[in-house]
Amino acid sequence: MSRILTFCCALLLLLWFVLQGTSWFGEHDDKDNSERWRFEKDWWHRFHSISFARNSSFAALPRHVRTSIESLLYSPPHSPPDEFHHTIDGMYQGNWHAAALQPIANRTLPADYERPSNGSAGRLEMSLTSTESAEAWVRLVSGYVQLQSADVSIVLGLQGLYWRSNGTAVLYGVPEITAQTTVDVVRAMPSKQAFDHAKKVYDEALGGHLLSYTLPEDAYQGCSYQMYMRFDPSRESSPIELQTRLAMVSPQCNVRLSTDQKATGVTASGYRLKSSHYFRTVLALLLVQTILLVHQMRSTPTHAAMSMVSYPTLIMQIVLDSYVFVVHLIGCMTYGGIYLAFAVVGMLVYMVSMAFQMKYLIAVWHVQCPESADALSSSGRRGLLGIYLRFYAVLIPGVYIIYAFIDHRSRLSQWLMGILLAAVYSYWIPQIWHNARRGIARRLRPDYVIGTSAVRLAFPAYFFACPKNIAFIQPTWLIWILIAYSLGQAAVLVLQRVLGARFFIPQSMRPDDYDYCAALPPADEESRIGLDQSAVRHSRECPICMTPVHSLQPAEPASEHAVTPCNHIFHKQCLVQWMEIKLECPICRASLPPV
Repeated sequence: MSRILTFCCALLLLLWFVLQGTSWFGEHDDKDNSERWRFEKDWWHRFHSISFARNSSFAALPRHVRTSIESLLYSPPHSPPDEFHHTIDGMYQGNWHAAALQPIANRTLPADYERPSNGSAGRLEMSLTSTESAEAWVRLVSGYVQLQSADVSIVLGLQGLYWRSNGTAVLYGVPEITAQTTVDVVRAMPSKQAFDHAKKVYDEALGGHLLSYTLPEDAYQGCSYQMYMRFDPSRESSPIELQTRLAMVSPQCNVRLSTDQKATGVTASGYRLKSSHYFRTVLALLLVQTILLVHQMRSTPTHAAMSMVSYPTLIMQIVLDSYVFVVHLIGCMTYGGIYLAFAVVGMLVYMVSMAFQMKYLIAVWHVQCPESADALSSSGRRGLLGIYLRFYAVLIPGVYIIYAFIDHRSRLSQWLMGILLAAVYSYWIPQIWHNARRGIARRLRPDYVIGTSAVRLAFPAYFFACPKNIAFIQPTWLIWILIAYSLGQAAVLVLQRVLGARFFIPQSMRPDDYDYCAALPPADEESRIGLDQSAVRHSRECPICMTPVHSLQPAEPASEHAVTPCNHIFHKQCLVQWMEIKLECPICRASLPPV
């Protein structure tokens, strides 16, 4: 009874809080609506009162800057309106260099105002989307631009207009879009005609509702830029390619940016097509990798075979696959146009790694670390904990390096990324050392070694060697060193299979191989004293097949018997078959070197 009463009281108390919360939120909404109405009224009053003569930010620029921008926008040759792209939606990349807007001393700015220094240069990445307006030849543009160099990494939100009639666009870039941005776009127009036209277009497009209700003082502060662009006619490029020249000026921070050459881009439809091709290619590569891994797993069905596979190599491969998954996960957040392709590719890489690679690793680990095979024992738990700790100790710093490289491609992050790639693509080195130490190298299939190396090299080769990759990463010649380094490891593994596991070690430094056909132990020699021939031939039986070993006399060839380091005698063929299962003596369980 008391429990029912307690439950009813709690229910009534929860209902009271819900009703009170509704009234509180209702009062808050009414207050917000009234404030929003007053804000809209003031904003529209200011918007309708601006004019080119009194409020133009373009007219306030230095004369030589205005002249260069007008030359960029309106210089011949002129093309008919129907030859320009109907939309400029797409992804762009290019190189920029910075100069001072005016030859005056740099003004003091707050510490969080990032700006390129005079004479610096860097990389530009930009994404634009557009929507129709009431004017047939004008489109509303939004997007973002990222300016990267060794010193700065700046991301600006963009808003502006694109005139299809002459292929020009005027945009305004700020760290965070606010209600003032629309006004700033109109003020940045390069002529009175464009100023009045832009004012009319926004008046009709907004329809009494603002794009943002954020005040400039409430937004993230930083340098704002006026951007002027002129696009090439569509006949001068392919239907899915875009080319533009642009200039950016920031009177607030006394910075002027211009592109060394034309910025190139791909349309939104072309970008989706590239992402589709990327997805299909990666899907085929993952299928090949899975087939090769399954064949490799089937070629090592016994304990002895799995003992010849290096589990540190498998761990490093799983770490590499995890990094590929992380790269695509961060790409989902960075490159919005390819969110679906990157998300699916990342999940497929993760599933293949966890479903097949991890299963193979656990099987090999149980064979090579039998004392830790029982996960319920204390040693087994410590072994598993050690593997997970080492895995995440390597994974987490690498994730930070990858994020720093994508977010801010400074010189330090590029060097760290290079070191990380060199480290994770050294995954064959533990296997090479494992083969050389054990003196045998016939358990990794050549097609698995070569195919796996090629598939895992496909990702860095595409992003760092292809100039038109989907992530707009600038190619570097250092990627060819990484490719040669990884394929060199694969070549050493294949040669170990052909020439011997220790072919690259000088003869003077090689350890002596154990000879299973060596002379019999002294005890066996003494045991034959006083025995006749028939007794000698049957004085020892093979503990595996329980039949006599017929090579006990010194005069007979020693090809049939095998003597272990622990001085136990077997038929050679029986011992070889046993060692296909376990590399330990059937009698005393001592470790045995490979035959």
